[in-house]
Amino acid sequence: MSTPVKINLIINPIGMAFASIVIISIAGLAIINRRLTNRMTVRLVAAIALTDLLAHVGEYYAVTHGSLVVGTAHCTAVNGFRLFARTFYCWVNMAICLHIYRSLVLIKKTNWKSEVYIWTATAVLVITETLIYYGIGAFTGQAKRNCNPGVDDYTKHLAFLLLQSLTNLLTIAVCIFTTVKSHGNLNKWIDAVSATITEQGGDRDQLIRERKKIAFRSFLYPLSTCITLPFEAFFLIANGSGKMVIELAILMALTTGLSGILTALAFAVDPITHNAFKSAYSQIKHRNIYKKEDNIFGFTNDDIQLK
Repeated sequence: MSTPVKINLIINPIGMAFASIVIISIAGLAIINRRLTNRMTVRLVAAIALTDLLAHVGEYYAVTHGSLVVGTAHCTAVNGFRLFARTFYCWVNMAICLHIYRSLVLIKKTNWKSEVYIWTATAVLVITETLIYYGIGAFTGQAKRNCNPGVDDYTKHLAFLLLQSLTNLLTIAVCIFTTVKSHGNLNKWIDAVSATITEQGGDRDQLIRERKKIAFRSFLYPLSTCITLPFEAFFLIANGSGKMVIELAILMALTTGLSGILTALAFAVDPITHNAFKSAYSQIKHRNIYKKEDNIFGFTNDDIQLK
């Protein structure tokens, strides 16, 4: 058993567990009070956790069913699922970047119309790229090899690897650009919401610090792609040049397997998460929802609240 396979066998179940915790937590908050999850950020985080879970399931299933025969319906389905999950992961991370950019740089509040546009665009791009993989035959795999996505025709296989690696690199670039641009625009964003902060009363400086903390922690979600995607992109590029670099394969297995863990860590330190759980606990304890709590725990703040 190769080292990358051993790593996948160990790390993917851990990633599945952490991604599941995030999904279950958000679902639990929604059950307690739907308003606790009434932000696009929360829904995007849930979507990222879902993509983590799907990717971990796909990779774990693949390594535990290494005897699948290339060209069979079973192998083709597994490869298709894996490619869909990885593509979904990339485009959802770019979607959360767009959302952050709109909120912190363009200073636009998210509403149902803009959310529908973002979700629709994400779905179209994911489906389109997945269908391209299917169209060039990447679901089938390469003959006389293990059941992994690929194409027998060299030119098509090269195009497949190039598209997949470029999607990874594009995701990383978009996430870094969004973080840098948003960080540089934080003061303008704070100025834009200061009127609302004043209306809510309380310690203005403290509320500004809380807003900044929320913004800084929101960068952790897209920045995780700087860990999970680079080595996969490098491995695909090396593979396209005809080189099988075992060190890259090991690093790819380690870093892609961290996606669920990284999402859970970002979720755990997110102030919005803390406030939501505090509010949920208070509502369960007192069996009542007070307007005061709504203000304290963020229902009326400017952190991309849906109208």
